[in-house]
Amino acid sequence: MDENISKNESIDLDIADNKMKVSIIFNEPVNEGKFLSKADVIRTLNGYGIRYGIDDDYIEKLINDKQYGVWYDVAKGDEPTKGVDGYIDYFFTTDKKSLQPKELADGSVDYRNLNLFETAVEKQTLAIAHPAVPGNDGMNVLGKSIPAEKAKKAPALPKGKNTKVLEDGVTLISEISGRIFYMDGRVSVFPILEITGDVDNSTGNVEFLGTIVVKGSVLSGFTINAGADVEIEGSVEGATIKAKGNILLMKGVQGGGKAVIEAAGDINANFIESSTISAGGNITANSIMHSNVRCGGILKLVGKRGLFVGGKAIVGNKIDAKVIGSNMATVTELEVGVDPVQLEEYKQAVADIEKFNEQFKSNEKVINVLQKTDVSKLTNDKKKMLMDAIRSKIILKSKINESQKKVETIFPRLKQKNGRVSASNIIYSGVKVTINDAVMYVRDDIQHCSLINNKGKVSIGALV
Repeated sequence: MDENISKNESIDLDIADNKMKVSIIFNEPVNEGKFLSKADVIRTLNGYGIRYGIDDDYIEKLINDKQYGVWYDVAKGDEPTKGVDGYIDYFFTTDKKSLQPKELADGSVDYRNLNLFETAVEKQTLAIAHPAVPGNDGMNVLGKSIPAEKAKKAPALPKGKNTKVLEDGVTLISEISGRIFYMDGRVSVFPILEITGDVDNSTGNVEFLGTIVVKGSVLSGFTINAGADVEIEGSVEGATIKAKGNILLMKGVQGGGKAVIEAAGDINANFIESSTISAGGNITANSIMHSNVRCGGILKLVGKRGLFVGGKAIVGNKIDAKVIGSNMATVTELEVGVDPVQLEEYKQAVADIEKFNEQFKSNEKVINVLQKTDVSKLTNDKKKMLMDAIRSKIILKSKINESQKKVETIFPRLKQKNGRVSASNIIYSGVKVTINDAVMYVRDDIQHCSLINNKGKVSIGALV
């Protein structure tokens, strides 16, 4: 190459794979070759299809002040920006955990000031739906639009009973004054039925679509059935209390082996003794003694006693207590890590299969006996018996298959939860602990510990 040949200043380009950035490097002129102008650089960029995001001012600066052999970013695309998903603002507490009773400094729990339930007045705003805010499309350096990710629409307002969506389409209000009830993603407001005295012969059994508040006690043999929550300020004897929401028992239950307390939500009680208790959510009490307990969430024993002794508890998540069992080695059974509702459904399905199979076999015997005779020689009563047996056999086969599918669906889920049992004070001997498929019989007292399932065995660890 002739060393006297001049060579003008030039640039090389590097276009990012995602077409969102362009970098250039300047090549030094040779033998008094011409320098590039800003227009020259932009013309070159345009020649490569670069149409968007070119930084004119920066290029002009580089024309007068640059270094050779250095890459400079001279064009950038705009990244698309995601919009804001629509959402719903709730003007009441939807998180039940924040409504749990608080333990006081002296270790006691004030069951008269729990604020576990919230009320609304007529026309009160319960929720507002905020619409999605669309995002902004981006653009690459070639001038091609990059669509923004679509923001999700706000969920539909969770209208339940006695609530109304205003004409603006985004505001949910209460149509009545009552207690707010939030279950299965729906907001309802139920009226409150207040009984100023006891539930006894003067009131009879009490059934109400909304919330029931009893200022007195509930005597043995009587029933309360609420479509929302139940709050009882007095004591509960051998009564039946059922609620589709939460149950609050300020003085507790002296069940005498007859009390049945069932809530779709949470149960909070001062104490529970000799009762059958079932909650879809959590159960919290100062003490539970000699009772059968089913709890879908957390069983928590709080206050000065924090005691669970006698009876059996099947708990979906975990048990937190201070004392479990007694120094008299009282038989106490704990089963953790299994959903009690699904367990009952599983047991029922197994029982149904056994029952339907027995009925199926009985029908087969009838059919076999009757079919040994020429059908034309059977009496009308026998013919009817044969047809009924064949029809019943078909129905029973369908029921067996249905129950079998239920068993196959539920069984794998029964032992999936990681259960835990914690005692901040002591677990006495005589306690049987089952965590998923692992079993431990406590032979000697254990202090300040947590029990977990560790590779198929119940393991004793530090208190958590």
